[in-house]
Amino acid sequence: MIKVIIALVLSGFTFLQVANAADQLTATIIGSGSPIYNEKRASASTLISAGNTHILVDMGNGTQANLNKLGVDPRNLTALVFTHHHLDHNEEFVPMFIRSLLGRGTFSIIGPPNTVKFTEANLTLYDEDISYRLSKTQRTVAERQKAFEVKDLTGGESFKIGDIIVTTLKVPHTIYTLAYRFDYHDQSVVITGDLTYSDELPMLAKNADFMIIDSGGMIMKDGRRKSNNKNKKGSKATKNGSNNKSRVSKGHAHLNLADSSRMADKANVKNLVYTHFNSTTVDTVASLEEIKKNYRGNVIFSEDLMVLTKAIASNSNLTSITHNVTSSYAIVDTGQRLAYSNNDVISLPTASEKFFGQDASFIINAPSYTDNRDGTITDNITGLTWQKEMGDKLTFEAAKKQVQEIRLAGYSDWRLPTIKELYSLIQFSGSVKGDKALYPFIDTTYFNQPIGDTHSGEREIDAQTWSSTEYVGKTMSNDDTVFGVNFVDGRIKGYPKYNPRTNDANKMYFRLVRGNTDYGKNNFVDNGDGTVSDRATELMWQQVDSNNGLNWQAALQHAQQSTLGGYNDWRLPNAKELQSIVDYTRSPETSNSAAIDPIFKVSLIENEGGEQDYPYYWSSTTHLDGPVPEAGAVYIAFGKALGEMRGKTMDVHGAGAQRSDPKTGEPMSRGPQGDMIRVENYVRLVRGGNVNIATGELTELRSEYGEISLVQKNSPEINAFEAKSTSNKFINRFDKNSDGKVELSEFKAGKQRFSHFDKNNDGYISPDEAPSGPPKKSR
Repeated sequence: MIKVIIALVLSGFTFLQVANAADQLTATIIGSGSPIYNEKRASASTLISAGNTHILVDMGNGTQANLNKLGVDPRNLTALVFTHHHLDHNEEFVPMFIRSLLGRGTFSIIGPPNTVKFTEANLTLYDEDISYRLSKTQRTVAERQKAFEVKDLTGGESFKIGDIIVTTLKVPHTIYTLAYRFDYHDQSVVITGDLTYSDELPMLAKNADFMIIDSGGMIMKDGRRKSNNKNKKGSKATKNGSNNKSRVSKGHAHLNLADSSRMADKANVKNLVYTHFNSTTVDTVASLEEIKKNYRGNVIFSEDLMVLTKAIASNSNLTSITHNVTSSYAIVDTGQRLAYSNNDVISLPTASEKFFGQDASFIINAPSYTDNRDGTITDNITGLTWQKEMGDKLTFEAAKKQVQEIRLAGYSDWRLPTIKELYSLIQFSGSVKGDKALYPFIDTTYFNQPIGDTHSGEREIDAQTWSSTEYVGKTMSNDDTVFGVNFVDGRIKGYPKYNPRTNDANKMYFRLVRGNTDYGKNNFVDNGDGTVSDRATELMWQQVDSNNGLNWQAALQHAQQSTLGGYNDWRLPNAKELQSIVDYTRSPETSNSAAIDPIFKVSLIENEGGEQDYPYYWSSTTHLDGPVPEAGAVYIAFGKALGEMRGKTMDVHGAGAQRSDPKTGEPMSRGPQGDMIRVENYVRLVRGGNVNIATGELTELRSEYGEISLVQKNSPEINAFEAKSTSNKFINRFDKNSDGKVELSEFKAGKQRFSHFDKNNDGYISPDEAPSGPPKKSR
């Protein structure tokens, strides 16, 4: 049996490590707004992270919602920190505090005077509520009180939280306010909180990578300035940089642009990050003109969920891209939590071990759904809302027509999903065995997923789902083709609109979607250093591919060794990241190119049919199928998805299809469409995004089919499938191409003996046909 690994269960959002690498300091703008309600901005809050240390600075309105979008569980925060006790900076302290108490770890609470009083008052006020919640896990408030420490600071202190060095400074504001500097290795971030001019702040912020500062004095689109300081043009004291006393007069609560830019210039900070915006629209061009009179470094107008790292800052002209920094869509993690070698389940490898960098090594936007209890499911990561149930199979044209009529949950803006939208739901904790359904490739806790009707002659895997994306080329026998996802066998294929034998319109399932119409729309930028950034997803890509094919393990190693652009955190993309850069408007047949934006460079190959073509590309995701389910990995075809049918090599599923190849072995052709197995596929590396480095062993959520399923998770057949076929010494001895079975060319005892074992006459000796022990001795 496959070893069941249980050490950490991912339920909802679990925040393991917000950083692209263990040696990186990250500042994430959780809220960039002000006390004035703004649907696009939460109030003040910033998350500082390095390794396993996560410090939340200020907790304004909307903090919970944005932490949830990032997958951050407050129970895993190391410290809650206040700059000052104004409502827009501490409004959501209570839920953060209670969630931390309900966790299992230790944490700190620090801030200016009255932080202790504020904490103790809320602990007393919510004592009964906290006691009730803790009692569910047989714990008490008294026990959890020992898990946290709360302190009042006055400014001037220096101490460590985890591995991050924290330095404080009192700054002028209407109430007692602290600025903080966070240092980790050679990286530094300063958060000022609200303030007016401070002579001491440039010393605290000296040479910092980022100074996150109050946006007072911004010029608005209507010509006004956002400032409580009546001296809008800057007094003589401002221009001369004189001390605080001349400027902290009654009614002065925030900076003007002259003050903030001069302090940044004196401090020689590399990046000046403005935050605390109100609900009106900033004239960034006019504001930047004012700022640049004093400060020549990078200027960033922050947005909620913006991630700031030294690596990004040192390789980008942030001033010119800040208008488009926020992503238009997030790629949901594949859900694959188990790690695999070429033919087995293995313990999660560390960075120095073989097979590190595969899908399970990283958690990227962990899946999260909300059942709206009205027949719809909301994806909390993508913002898309989905139809929960799937009705009868329909033709493509009938499905498009039905979209116009549906009024599910009171909404009339439902649509057939694009192939990228539909693929966002796939989960590679699923598995299949040929035509046999095992575990679905979608979370059936939320979504209904039928299987094929075997009583009417269908295979169990015949449960394909239409997308709205039509293939721009033709497949098979010049067929009009529509891409779909099969959530039973875990693949994207192009499916003919019409049955080529009967000319009847093919019928498949469909699942409607609404919301986030920007999902799947890329926004590529050539960085001029061999990399391409997608502003839509916040991922950075290798512009030129590997220029040669590699087996899967070599592809993982290739990623770990790359230092392209000065970065050392490149990885092999998971299946969903890789699919995000497919351009479904292009194909070898129609655009004479690979199915990818021409900003990328793609190797030319000669395919199995002797044509000029483009490669398959490896993902880091294992695809569980076949007698040795761990032996295959997902690839995306950026050229033709070739197969051999009736002796003819053809594009059977279209450029942009997702299939799988053996991780090692020899090229061949197999399956109903004779899929061309290449084994050595090409590589295009990725970095960036909301990457959580998995530590320890993780359990994997495996969904089950509903009552109509013919195979249930705990059935003997599933258990037999999960048995490690590699324990069969016969298979290990003769299986030279590592496909989990033995064919005649691999067998050394002759055709007659081979036929004796090949009981179903399919040309292979499978593990259940192979002898399980040594041959019997003759008497």
